[in-house]
Amino acid sequence: MILNILKKTAAAVMLMASAVAAQAATFSVGPLSTSYANTVDFAGSFEDTYTFTLPGSFSGVAGSYIGFDFAGTGLATSFSFGSGASSTPTVSLPLNGTLSGVDVASYSTTLPLTPGASYWFKLSGTGDLGSYTVTLAPVPEPETYALLLAGLGLMGVIARRRQSK
Repeated sequence: MILNILKKTAAAVMLMASAVAAQAATFSVGPLSTSYANTVDFAGSFEDTYTFTLPGSFSGVAGSYIGFDFAGTGLATSFSFGSGASSTPTVSLPLNGTLSGVDVASYSTTLPLTPGASYWFKLSGTGDLGSYTVTLAPVPEPETYALLLAGLGLMGVIARRRQSK
């Protein structure tokens, strides 16, 4: 009987230790030519790094949209961003908040990035239990939007002329 209790206690301790162990992962997005999204669940501490590049021939891009949303309990999270092989971040900030008893954090920004260059960002923190979602997308230059609006206006003129005949 004592042996069974010891076995159950040892199993419980191993389970708790595995839940508290740090999680670390590197996600290589590759060339960011379209939108990218990823959801990660975690328990305990985590430190995940995402790497990506903008294709060199990618014209008409003003930068990249980066957004993430955290939800869970006991969260303390942070974000850092850098370029190339440098481990020194150009942006670093904590992300914390609470909504209806659930810890939440959300951040989004558009960063001016150079086509052909490589970038990284790191999400790290601790939490009893939670998940986060990362979204990356290339952002078109203003000229691209102007061209789109001009095309839509031309289509409107053509439709109106056909309707009046």
